[in-house]
Amino acid sequence: MIWPKKLYLVLFYIFTRTTPRFWQVFQNRCVSYFFFILWDRHRNIIQKNLSVILKCSHDDPAVRQAARRVFENYGLYLVDYVQMNRVRKYLLPEEQGIQHVQQALDNGRGAILITPHLGNWELGAFMFAMRGCPIHALSMKDSETEVQDFRDRMRSTLAVRTVHIDPDNYTTVLRLVNLLKQNQVIAMLGDRWEGGKKVEVTFFGKKVYFPAGAPALALAAQAPIIPVFTVARPGGRYLAWAEKPIEVRRIPGKNTSELIAEKTQEIALAFESSIARYPDQWYHFFDYWERYGC
Repeated sequence: MIWPKKLYLVLFYIFTRTTPRFWQVFQNRCVSYFFFILWDRHRNIIQKNLSVILKCSHDDPAVRQAARRVFENYGLYLVDYVQMNRVRKYLLPEEQGIQHVQQALDNGRGAILITPHLGNWELGAFMFAMRGCPIHALSMKDSETEVQDFRDRMRSTLAVRTVHIDPDNYTTVLRLVNLLKQNQVIAMLGDRWEGGKKVEVTFFGKKVYFPAGAPALALAAQAPIIPVFTVARPGGRYLAWAEKPIEVRRIPGKNTSELIAEKTQEIALAFESSIARYPDQWYHFFDYWERYGC
């Protein structure tokens, strides 16, 4: 199934390199509406995901409208993704809270940047790389190696190094700990459990499994976890911000499992707050609550 995806990327690449921004936005609005109407299976899944966030029924008009915007926003994300290595003004986000990352590096402990599948997370990593941060993006290996290679090459042109992880391979953890102790930055997505250790958290009032890798890594390296987010704003410009670090330190009377569970819940709460503000930029084209529900 590699060729459809490759063709999709090639068409996007040509489109973004040969058309002005206003036409990209207009055409994306039209094409995304076409997919929204015809792709009913995925539309229904997205509406089910959103109904939990918005606390409305699946068929509520507000949920349907938000689902419509998910298609539009995701289309724009794809358009912008394939041209991130061409620095354009509208791709340079407004920054807030970046001092949290700088402070972590000044302390010499490195930093773990964690974000959900919200907005344009790849652009966030690019922003830090532009500041000279030695940043490594964690990525699960894709079964379709050519798609994986495309992503890796795109990141490398932006000075973002990719570390392919195997949640069950401890040598990867040791490598990441060493990078943090060298005062480097690890960027990872944290709202999908794809193997390895998991923790039950409360997320939008539901019990789901979150990956516990970030708190475990933070504890081993004594590095802070910093929730970061990059979202599109009306008009097509981006906003990127970093929140107060989550420190993972041993506490008398609390064992390691309890500590990791507590800090994973803190991550879930940070994600929940930002996703609630931008629900139409949270991208899961499967039933999130069923797949990760406890």
